[in-house]
Amino acid sequence: MDDIIWQSDFTIFQSQSNSGTQDSRPQAWAKNVVAVGGARHLNNTDPTDDYWSGASIGPAADGRIKPDLTFFYDSIFTTGDGSSGYTSTFGGTSGATPMAAGTSGLLFQMWQDNVWGTAPGAGTVFEERPHFTTMKALLINTATQYDWNTTNPTLTRVRQGWGYPSARSAYDRAARTFVLDETSVLEVMEKDIYIVTVPPMQDALKVTMVYADRAGNPGSLPHRINDVTLKVTAPDGTTEYWGNNGLESGIWSTSGGSADTINTVENVFIQNPTPGVWTIEVEAVEVNMDVHIETPQDDQDYALVVYGVTDFSDGGSAIFSDGFES
Repeated sequence: MDDIIWQSDFTIFQSQSNSGTQDSRPQAWAKNVVAVGGARHLNNTDPTDDYWSGASIGPAADGRIKPDLTFFYDSIFTTGDGSSGYTSTFGGTSGATPMAAGTSGLLFQMWQDNVWGTAPGAGTVFEERPHFTTMKALLINTATQYDWNTTNPTLTRVRQGWGYPSARSAYDRAARTFVLDETSVLEVMEKDIYIVTVPPMQDALKVTMVYADRAGNPGSLPHRINDVTLKVTAPDGTTEYWGNNGLESGIWSTSGGSADTINTVENVFIQNPTPGVWTIEVEAVEVNMDVHIETPQDDQDYALVVYGVTDFSDGGSAIFSDGFES
């Protein structure tokens, strides 16, 4: 699956399965796939009473966070088989997965409609689609997390992934969201540094980095081949947030820690961030196999989605301001 997705550049979803344990469909463990778990929503619109029961869970054998996302596990209203019309008994991760995929379909349409100021061309939605890493990053960055430390105690990180995807959230946040669609390429030990401005009274700063990785030996640990790391530094210049640090125990990042050397998805989520100038660093620590085959050297590209900023630059020129390229 990792090489199929890397070669085809399609966003592919996979159900995590329904064992209630780490016994999952093999494809769900792939690094590049969007694996989907399940949460019981009790057929109402109140997420505070949602809970986990039945869906397969992570982490992967090497400790990677899986599933990537979650969606409804029960009471899904959909077309029935034969002449039975509609049914509300569809469920399991086989129901949650097409719901996540359907949400991505809305985001693909929004991308072609230039919601994020990415200025696609005049082609079809399919022709103008973002890279699969970018769609995965958009879905994760704009997902709604269940807080297992308050209202949803059973929906821990390895049961919900990064939350359930939300087209409404993606649309509502677009004006303060910057998207980098694999436009930067790094050789080993090269680093990109971005300067972003967080305005006063901003509810959250959310940074998501996703990179494609080649298929490795399934029996080896860790499974990742290359290693790209994310670090975000606060306006004081000393408070650092490494990708995924603290996010396995809570829905908000904690400062300090060290680089994540396992996951190909890295997040920094900061609640009520300090207003001012923040620094985002993306570094290619290991490039053991070539991913960006358009160039002769071994190098690595990545997707980056940042919510909660009004300006974004690469340290020299302005890339983004108030939601549109400049």
